[in-house]
Amino acid sequence: MKALWLFIFGSVLLLQYSCSTEPENDYTYFKIMVDSISHPNTISVSDTLMIKFYGFVGPDGCHKFSRFEEHKKTNELELTVWGSEPNFQTACLEVLVYLDGKEYKTVINQIGNYQIKINQPDNSILLDTVYVE
Repeated sequence: MKALWLFIFGSVLLLQYSCSTEPENDYTYFKIMVDSISHPNTISVSDTLMIKFYGFVGPDGCHKFSRFEEHKKTNELELTVWGSEPNFQTACLEVLVYLDGKEYKTVINQIGNYQIKINQPDNSILLDTVYVE
């Protein structure tokens, strides 16, 4: 009886660690080309700055927005917009995917002109400014 339980327990462990619904390293990440952003021209210190992003993410439903990568410096906000696509075979919707005003929010605690830098996949930078009063 003890041998049977050990066999069942071992089999369950083997199945748990060998069966995966998606392979490891299941997504490839890429920088999204941002066409434009929109935000208020002026905000008050300690208010939340909301930036809306527009641009093309990918040619089918398997491409999607992944995350914002942020680096804050004195009077500067540097952002990179990341997308992802699966590395495994899957059925993808035939639809163009866009950022469509995807929102990024942050609190700014520094008075003055605050420069917004958006890193692009072609190593260019999209620049804008918000005044914090």
